[in-house]
Amino acid sequence: MKKKMKKKAAAKASRPKNPRAAGARKVASSQFKRFQDVLEAKRDVILKMVTHNEKDHLSGDVGDEADVASQTFERELLFEMEDSERIILDDIEAALRKIEKGDFGLCESCRKSISVQRLKAMPWARYCIACQSRSETSA
Repeated sequence: MKKKMKKKAAAKASRPKNPRAAGARKVASSQFKRFQDVLEAKRDVILKMVTHNEKDHLSGDVGDEADVASQTFERELLFEMEDSERIILDDIEAALRKIEKGDFGLCESCRKSISVQRLKAMPWARYCIACQSRSETSA
């Protein structure tokens, strides 16, 4: 009887505490490298684009009032674009850290797996579709 109890206790102790998190890793380990390559490439593209846009912004020529107004509008549009690019860049960096830690593909809110289709479309996704939808409707 004691042997059975010890075996059950050992089996229970070897089981992960959160069974959803253990089975949630639907992203195959072979896909981690591919996602990492995609994330690093996207990061490089964003960094090049932002630095190129900043160089263009600094070399702007001043002209008449219409030119100045047009340049001001373009600058404001560029700042808004750069903000969204910086947000994506932050998400990419977070995803790369998750790959290193082995947490890539898990929703930051519910800890369930993010679908592979979602990760293929947006590998820097932090949340599963359900949690993302809830956060957008509550905001």
